[in-house]
Amino acid sequence: MDASIAPPAKAGARAGIVGAADIDLDRVRATLMVLGIALHAADVFLTTGDWLVADPHRSAGFDALVALIHSFRVPGFFLLSGLFFAGSLARHGAPDLLMRQLLRLGLPLLTCWVLLNGAQQALLAWHRGADAWTAALASAPMYHLWFLYDLLILNLLVLAGVTLRRGPATHRERREHRTTQNSRTPGPLRRACTRVMTALGSQGPAHWLTVALCGALLSHALLVAVRLTGVAYVEGPGGVSLFSLAFQAPMFLAGLAFSRRPAWLAAWLRTPGWLLPLAAVASSWGDGASDTLASALAREAALAVQLLGIWIATGAAVGGLGRLRRGAARSRAGRMLSEASYTIFLVHHLVVVALALLLLPHDWPALLKFAFIAAGTLALSLAFHHWLVRPFATMRLLLNGRGASPAEEHRTTATPGRA
Repeated sequence: MDASIAPPAKAGARAGIVGAADIDLDRVRATLMVLGIALHAADVFLTTGDWLVADPHRSAGFDALVALIHSFRVPGFFLLSGLFFAGSLARHGAPDLLMRQLLRLGLPLLTCWVLLNGAQQALLAWHRGADAWTAALASAPMYHLWFLYDLLILNLLVLAGVTLRRGPATHRERREHRTTQNSRTPGPLRRACTRVMTALGSQGPAHWLTVALCGALLSHALLVAVRLTGVAYVEGPGGVSLFSLAFQAPMFLAGLAFSRRPAWLAAWLRTPGWLLPLAAVASSWGDGASDTLASALAREAALAVQLLGIWIATGAAVGGLGRLRRGAARSRAGRMLSEASYTIFLVHHLVVVALALLLLPHDWPALLKFAFIAAGTLALSLAFHHWLVRPFATMRLLLNGRGASPAEEHRTTATPGRA
């Protein structure tokens, strides 16, 4: 539970994180992983033809599908990561948690960056007629692994801040300190925030729109502050920039905050599902307009529209997915997808590229090719996890950041009201 993409070691330990929201986080995480397959398979058929593999058969319907999934999938990942990381902070000391995060995020990131992304580079080079070995040995791009990279940075920054705040106190002393702090009279800033939230919603953020508006406004304020530094777009190692990190950070921080205020999360996740496509359109329009509009003020307004669309779409999608078919978590297929979700995330990108290249010469309709790529990628990813990752401790460590096998882990099926 240290990362949204890592299989949970003790699902029962997640009780209470989002109890008020009545959602199953395991199912949400697994569904977002599978949607990654649909997303990248649809990228092959975009009308712009600007993905790694561009099939000659294209359709605007795939543009709409990509825009829809983009509006909530990665924000949902960061939200879940914040929720899970909050639980880890409460249970583990800083040195232990640091090592756990380096293993569960850093080691799979490094392994797949070198091996899978390197293999993908070689495959694309071979398709273009270039030297595959040279491409494989060259520095591979991050591709979809940028999420792990940004998440690891955020984890380490939060962990460093918490360590500085806690100091050398023992776990028992920290628990007593939190109890004392919670029993004190709220300070003026906290009272002011409470009054604002009460004014926006009858009892704090009791309405989904209140949470979405506050999240979008705070996200926009952070991006403005970052750009004022003058170094927002300077890329560091791995292609990360201060702006890109600040764009994703609010969802992760929201997860941390919602772990203490589950009623806020419950309100946000009640966002009506019918708003999802509208929010996706707003997010997609704002994404493009914030870079192309002539007026600086208009670009800022477009960015605000994009952020609000993301917050509404994420609330609607995560809430809807978490409440959908609560009994499905007990099914064999549901457990299998949840267990293999990390592996699916890591390997699916390479499989999508390979299958898309395989189908390029065939004059099939785009929808048929898409179905073949998506179904084939899911089947091959699950097979890879079942036969090559799950049975071997070394593979579990390299690709899932875990040494114990699923059978050795204590697993508790999530029930309504317990994540």
